[in-house]
Amino acid sequence: MLQDQNKSGVWSNPRLWAISVGETLAWAGLFYLFPASLIRWKLHFGWSASELSAALMVALVVSAFMGIVSGKLIDKGFGRELMSGGVALGGICLLFIPLVGSLAEFYILWAVAGIAMGACLYDPCFAILTRHYASNAKEPIVMVTLFAGFSITLSFILSATISSVFNWETSFYVFSFLLCFLAAPLFWIGIYVDTKANLSTTEGFSESKSSTTFFRSLVKKPIFWSLSILFTAFALNHIMLISQILPLLEARGASSTSAVLMASAMGPMQVGGRIGLLAIEKYLKREFEIIGVALFSCVLLVCAGVLLYYSEMSPLLLGLFVVFQGGSFGIMNLVKPVITARLLGESNFGLISAVVGVGYICGFAIAPGVSGFISDAWGIDSLIGTTFLLALVGSVIFSASVGIKITQK
Repeated sequence: MLQDQNKSGVWSNPRLWAISVGETLAWAGLFYLFPASLIRWKLHFGWSASELSAALMVALVVSAFMGIVSGKLIDKGFGRELMSGGVALGGICLLFIPLVGSLAEFYILWAVAGIAMGACLYDPCFAILTRHYASNAKEPIVMVTLFAGFSITLSFILSATISSVFNWETSFYVFSFLLCFLAAPLFWIGIYVDTKANLSTTEGFSESKSSTTFFRSLVKKPIFWSLSILFTAFALNHIMLISQILPLLEARGASSTSAVLMASAMGPMQVGGRIGLLAIEKYLKREFEIIGVALFSCVLLVCAGVLLYYSEMSPLLLGLFVVFQGGSFGIMNLVKPVITARLLGESNFGLISAVVGVGYICGFAIAPGVSGFISDAWGIDSLIGTTFLLALVGSVIFSASVGIKITQK
């Protein structure tokens, strides 16, 4: 079987290396380049941080709905063209951003960049990997995310270096080149035959069933809504906390230096959670049931909220919060496509993955604004309480829905 062959050679598969490097460049150029350039844009354009940040929110909302189109294209076997074309479109957008003369033009370009994000970032990439590897997709996804975890470092350091030597406009031209002439060919090489070869053998795959009929049958399933709520709750919880992480940690008693160190550890904790899960599975020589892994991640997230609430003047509890928060989010990102396929099926998986992930991406888009409003209006404690309730409600709804589904079998 194709999947058996792929499982044994994940880390030596050159196509997966190509996808991993391409995804790293895509995240660096299309997502992290935005916050890396924010201060320079304020000085250059004279627009406020909130006006500029709204463009990223627009891009993320557009990417959420573009994800549905991407899912359909992936189901029809166009994953290679989608991701290569998407990242190239993003590269072209970067060329024009230094030329904008108004805020409206800035928003329009980032809306187009949102189309590119929806075509080549994690969701379409993971949908392609899950279609190909099915239940064995965890390790390829870990490989991709391990590489892409360095995208923030690449983006901030490269953009800062180029901007200091030349100017911020030049950094956008460099990233445009990297996306068009390095990331796009890497996606083209990496996705090549593997995905399309698997399409003909994917059980239950059908183009004859209309998207409307399929969508209606999908949204009638309680487990679809519980997954959507869970993913949205995770996104809102994590990004609401991350967007306020430095003032939040300082409010709990951490020094400014300690707050920066703890905040910078959140990313490595996400990667550590994913690698830790695979390492334990390899050590025990068995794979954990994916539903159990998701429930474990839910428990970690809820516990993180409790630790944060009681962490005032306690560096130990704050440190544990960072481990639990980062680890839970990292694990959930890993199992998200796998558990979606497990509970909703692999037929038309690209479309399923996109639809169930709309709330997740919209959560990313609105979370900073919601977090800032709650923090300004009611304070840090209210923010912590809100994120805890989001984690608890999402976890309870998902647990109850899974329990009912298992009981009905």
